[in-house]
Amino acid sequence: MRSLDLLKFENENGIIGRKADNKRKIIRHLCRYKKSLTIPEISTLIDLSIPICTALIRNLVKDDYLIKQAKNTSENGRRPFAYSFNKNGFYVVGVEILSKFIQLSVFNIGLDNIHTSIDRSFTLSNDKECLSYITSFIENSLIDSNINKKDIIGIGVGMQEVIKDSNGELSYFFPDEAISLKTHLESKLNLTIIIDNDTRTIGVAEQALGIAKGVDNSLVVKVSRTLGLSIIADRHIIKGSYGVAGNFSHTQFEKGNRLCECGKIGCLGTEIGGNALLDDLKFALEDGKDSIYFNKKNISNYKYHDVLEAVLKGDELSLKLIHDQGYKLGKALGNVINLIDPELVLIGGEYGMVKDYFIDAVKSGIKITGLINTVKHCEVKASVLGRYLGAKSGACMLLKACDMIDF
Repeated sequence: MRSLDLLKFENENGIIGRKADNKRKIIRHLCRYKKSLTIPEISTLIDLSIPICTALIRNLVKDDYLIKQAKNTSENGRRPFAYSFNKNGFYVVGVEILSKFIQLSVFNIGLDNIHTSIDRSFTLSNDKECLSYITSFIENSLIDSNINKKDIIGIGVGMQEVIKDSNGELSYFFPDEAISLKTHLESKLNLTIIIDNDTRTIGVAEQALGIAKGVDNSLVVKVSRTLGLSIIADRHIIKGSYGVAGNFSHTQFEKGNRLCECGKIGCLGTEIGGNALLDDLKFALEDGKDSIYFNKKNISNYKYHDVLEAVLKGDELSLKLIHDQGYKLGKALGNVINLIDPELVLIGGEYGMVKDYFIDAVKSGIKITGLINTVKHCEVKASVLGRYLGAKSGACMLLKACDMIDF
């Protein structure tokens, strides 16, 4: 009977048997290939003799890890067999947990979506009720997916404000319960759980599926309700000693006057992002600015998406607010570009819906603070992966940890 152990990590001592290790190498190489391979091709890839490779592959086919199929043509007229990974026999789960949103998606290994559950009424908090709700949401969503848990490799979770827990793992910590979300979920679900900052998981997805694939050094900026940054240096996602690297939202490149939730005044996250956009709108309306879509009397009823949608309708006030935020972001990024010297800056998140207006303003701001030679060799582009990337990003992070995805 097959076991998911071959698809996961080494045991707690970092040691696995040679036979299992060779099986794992075969699986991981075939996961990355778009086409099926013959036994001689596989044996060359992993540097194994053909007889040993043949025996291992027979076992993997028997246990449903691999699919055996005849090749259409060959030079000598024979039809040799080729093998591919059984991408529809195993599943990976991605979860996105934001301040006012939770989503779970189940994917096969080819990252085709099998099932999605979303709750837009969710509110993230540090109490027992929230911990219980997250657990129930994941449990019920997995039941609704009709996927057998024994076929799930694990769950990758992207969420805000992740730090290292007492075991050194990146996790969201619930102080009232004195337990990390990772520890709690693994005990309740009996599945491997990996948790990281939501923007860093998006950085992994951009490496594996997006424009950052094959790029050594890049910055992935998420602009949604809040602001986030994923730093990719020499193809490695930078996490930092305590897991908070890329905390772009709390940098201060240009002193503002808004109080941040961290207690400081002027953090970049108070100037850029959806929350800041609502503050900008309120200030503009109170200052007498005109708009056919917004008025001062109804300011408490608006959502930041209303402003983004008004941009697409040509509302002058909304266009100015988005341009101003993009310009500020660009000036901040110019400083980071001088420091990191990336080849690429990717802008993603919910602001992707107004990318044609936002990206131009970002580029203008970068030119103000960025060094000419550095900026000249750094492309600024909008993500092509879409706005709803969070759950798939978590799945990509899990597959990366299992060495089953190429980037």
